[in-house]
Amino acid sequence: MRGSGRAWLAIALAALAVVGATAAERLGPATPSGGAAGVAVSSIWLCPHGGGPGWRGTIEIANPGDTAVEARLTSFGDGGSTAAGQVEVPAHETVSRDVSDRARGAATEVQLFGGWAAVAWVVRAGGNEAGLGAEPCTSEPGPHWAVVDGVTTKQTHSYLIVMNPFASDAVIDVALFLAGRPPVRDSAWTDLPVRAGRSIALDVGSRVLGESIVGADVTATRGRIAVGSLAVRGSGSVRSTLASSSYASSWILPVAGGAGGGFVSLLVPGDLGVRFGATLLQADEQEQTAGNLALVRQGGTSTVIAPFSTVGPSAVIVTITGEGQVLADLRSAGRGPDDAATGGAAAPAAGWVVLPTAVGGSPAPALVLVNPGDTPVMATATLLDGGGDAVSITVPQRGTAALPVRFLRGDATAGVLITGDGDFVALGAGTSGPGQTGWYAMAMGVPVPPTPGAP
Repeated sequence: MRGSGRAWLAIALAALAVVGATAAERLGPATPSGGAAGVAVSSIWLCPHGGGPGWRGTIEIANPGDTAVEARLTSFGDGGSTAAGQVEVPAHETVSRDVSDRARGAATEVQLFGGWAAVAWVVRAGGNEAGLGAEPCTSEPGPHWAVVDGVTTKQTHSYLIVMNPFASDAVIDVALFLAGRPPVRDSAWTDLPVRAGRSIALDVGSRVLGESIVGADVTATRGRIAVGSLAVRGSGSVRSTLASSSYASSWILPVAGGAGGGFVSLLVPGDLGVRFGATLLQADEQEQTAGNLALVRQGGTSTVIAPFSTVGPSAVIVTITGEGQVLADLRSAGRGPDDAATGGAAAPAAGWVVLPTAVGGSPAPALVLVNPGDTPVMATATLLDGGGDAVSITVPQRGTAALPVRFLRGDATAGVLITGDGDFVALGAGTSGPGQTGWYAMAMGVPVPPTPGAP
């Protein structure tokens, strides 16, 4: 099928001018010269991806709309910012742009003009390191972020990438949450300035060593920031995760493209403990408990990590029983030394754009849809490659479904627009490298903004 879902897009994107104008007023980007007043949509996307010597970074931009979008890129590091060029993203297409990625604290800002588009990053390690990391960027900078994917064992180095692209300095406090002892609030990371137009890397291992799971809560007491997590294990694994701006009582953690094993991690920020359970959803399988997480009591101000195993594209749903909110993360083992991670989603949506995650030779993409509801969802996926090839698929209630590999390999470098007649969650994954066992990454999709006034 070709052109499926275009009628829905025409309605939704015609109304996005209102949403984009509100975002532009809040974030404050400059109005592009020559744009007609009240017509051009503008937004800012922040990508705290990190990097290292010899690394390669790319920014992926997918435009599901009917008009071209202009993107202006700026690279940030601890030494300041530099213009990274601009590119036009045609309607219904995906564009990849190389960016500076040589420093641990590397980050990228993407300003969009003329319409809504989804933005994500892909980093590929180089030099003495190897591995692949991918994640969506954020269009909502804020004062509070949290992530729970840190590891500070001898083999793994974890970093917090803190990005401040604005004209005023930010000041942050960092609390590190551990599995077996009280949180660490180091004086060096209290009232820590992040200068205007800078992005820095904080070495988690310099504050806590020998931890199998570390959660981080980053609060800006002044200014707004964006935060990501970067983990580098030995010479063959990289994970990157966008931090979350909030805690929640339920998390949906999709997984695809890996070897079928991994870990679920939780951060409990409050002083009171929580009771939680983890449910595993798999295609053509009955709902079951994830690992040994049927109903677990976890103390306050702590982290916990637990193994699980899957068969094919799957999802782990973490649910708090009673009161309390947590942060969740899923780490998936690759078929080679490289692993991947995702922070998942706190809520489903009716439309997603999934950006490509595989780079290099012979990429092998995967894409999983998760339906946490009690009614089947009919979803239509369209390649954003200018051609518009589409496929429809049913996602069963409380279940998962994978997009056909043949469809995804039609253009592994293209983003995918997925719309449904109900709410669901989408995640993309990819492997690339010799024998499809080298590099591995997962990245959540980007929710499509709803039509104003829709339920």
